[in-house]
Amino acid sequence: MTTQEIKMAISSSWLMISAILLSVFLAPHLMSESALLSASGACALPHHSQEPCLLCGMTRAFIAISRGNLTEAATFNHRSIALYGILLANEILAAVFLLNRIHKFLLSQRAASRVEHETSTQKKVKSCSFLV
Repeated sequence: MTTQEIKMAISSSWLMISAILLSVFLAPHLMSESALLSASGACALPHHSQEPCLLCGMTRAFIAISRGNLTEAATFNHRSIALYGILLANEILAAVFLLNRIHKFLLSQRAASRVEHETSTQKKVKSCSFLV
């Protein structure tokens, strides 16, 4: 596998994961809070100590962040604001990366079209040159 193929595989995987993560940001705006909470279910991890797991309260915290209530989000899970920020930064980077790829593709298509047009014009000129 070449380096280019590896880069393509990694970037494709990252974009697919980012597309799935986009649902984290869209869900609070598309679904009711009760529907989200029932869909996410309760934490199934056993708690052997008094300390909650890393993701306990994260669903409620993300809903609160989506409503703009950072104080409430921090009460549900104090790590939620940082995680939300990291995921949001990832989504922004993925969008910029994807737009850059689309732009490069369109430029290459335009260049290919220009070369094709110039080639066909040159052929027409050559075919008409016998008339001169």
